[in-house]
Amino acid sequence: MSNAFYDAMKNSGFSYETTASVKKYACPHCGFMFSLVYARAFACRGCSEASRGCPKVRCDKCDAEFPIQDLGHVHGNVQERTIADHICNVVNEYNHDMGLEHNR
Repeated sequence: MSNAFYDAMKNSGFSYETTASVKKYACPHCGFMFSLVYARAFACRGCSEASRGCPKVRCDKCDAEFPIQDLGHVHGNVQERTIADHICNVVNEYNHDMGLEHNR
């Protein structure tokens, strides 16, 4: 699967966490290709941890849940936390913009 969008963002100087969140990854269980933002928006929808910096990702196709580090392009706890926090911020901003905020 092509990562053209990821490559274009990287070449334009976008930050690591932004580019990593849109890069296509293969689920280690079923091989389904998805981005972390896609997974958070669809597979993690409804989970309270999705907006709290969860270090896991869920495949929308096979419903397997695994640490972000298992994707192979994320190395170490610092990168995992950076990406998890970034995706959390994207989800929270979207929910705010759509009026979907809930009391925490």
